[in-house]
Amino acid sequence: MRPLAQSTPEQFITDFFTTFHEQVVRGDHDPAPAMARFYTPDILMVSDGIPLDWDKLLAHIRPVRKNLAPDDEARFEVHEAIADGDRIAARLTIHAATRKKRVTTEVVAFYTFTPDGRMAESHGCTRIVTEASTTPEAESERRE
Repeated sequence: MRPLAQSTPEQFITDFFTTFHEQVVRGDHDPAPAMARFYTPDILMVSDGIPLDWDKLLAHIRPVRKNLAPDDEARFEVHEAIADGDRIAARLTIHAATRKKRVTTEVVAFYTFTPDGRMAESHGCTRIVTEASTTPEAESERRE
């Protein structure tokens, strides 16, 4: 990974997740060695209150790999990101497709990175976006 200092926070997060997806999630090899290029061995990722260390994150990736559509067209849309030293706060949307359906997930998270661009810590919340929650009527109701 390219160090954070060589990019904008938005581009860094986009590149991080896009490259991770291509090299680890979509790869046809053992994901563990490739994952080491993106995460520190002592990674702590807390998502929706559920903590994942290295082993749990690796275990999570394996079924994701199996369930992705052959061409999942994954896309990481970073809406905003702010960096402070080695930390980034970001709001993004993940678009992908499983073998059964398209999936859109909104993410708000705080990330900590090492100088070489690997993630050391992540704390965030996610929300699965349903078709009904993206209609103009739903957006209007949410704002009221």
